[in-house]
Amino acid sequence: MGISKQALVAASLALTLGLGVQMPDAEAATVTKKLLWSQEFTAKAGTSVSSTTWNYDIGDGTEAGIPGWGNGEREYYIPGAVKHDGKGALAITATRMPVDPSGQTTAKNPYACYYGTACEWTSGKITTYGKVGFQYGRMEARIKMPKGIGMWPAFWMLGSDIKTNNWPSSGEIDIMEAKGVSPKMAYGTVHGPGYSGGDGIGGHTAMKTYNYSGFNNYAIEWKPDQIKWLLNDKVFFTLNKADVKDKTWVFNKEFYLILNLAVGGQFTGDVDPDLKKGVLAVEWIRYYSIGGVGKVTKY
Repeated sequence: MGISKQALVAASLALTLGLGVQMPDAEAATVTKKLLWSQEFTAKAGTSVSSTTWNYDIGDGTEAGIPGWGNGEREYYIPGAVKHDGKGALAITATRMPVDPSGQTTAKNPYACYYGTACEWTSGKITTYGKVGFQYGRMEARIKMPKGIGMWPAFWMLGSDIKTNNWPSSGEIDIMEAKGVSPKMAYGTVHGPGYSGGDGIGGHTAMKTYNYSGFNNYAIEWKPDQIKWLLNDKVFFTLNKADVKDKTWVFNKEFYLILNLAVGGQFTGDVDPDLKKGVLAVEWIRYYSIGGVGKVTKY
């Protein structure tokens, strides 16, 4: 089971170093791409993801020694929250659970959470840890955001050596994070030794308008000593090795992929008490080499 993003980042991306938003880069439109790997989520409704590619994270972080995934989140991850929707997308569904007045678990809600009662929410998280790894290239997903205060969708990567090289030295690349209350805003960040948590380095951008029924493309273009973040093919932030200054750049190696929908926590704040459900929908994930640079490894 992969390590949770929320266990690793204990502070809001709003507190990043704020290197700013950049204008679209013409290079992104002209670079040569070759598709090396993809996940096209067109399977029958109710079916699970492939076990040869994906792992499920399960629980509220307690078993990993990080209750609430290190952030005070409210969800309990279950495999059943990640299913194909039969309409051409993978749906990660966060569901508010019934909590008995006693706070105890019941047949309808058997999940106990770190905050002392049955869990308020279930949701889903999947990773490619130990199954598929990526180094450099373009990683992209077509995503529809969940709606509602407290929803925290994320599409991100961790260094494949994390079991032997503790975070943040292992490195983290947040391709996209967002808040359900304002899904038109997309955040991209890296975390490494000396620039993690609230000191992570990143940027953000906002769409002028947002259609809750529509999908958008979130991507990075990653090469030695540089990462670019893109929203709908427009570069909004570029990070170079020199930008970490006297700190260590830890992104010239293999990483693995993660998708999850968290609920509550320090990034999003309290959850709307009237919110019953949120859905993160992903039509596809595609990984390309760019200019001949990029490698996918299957284990």
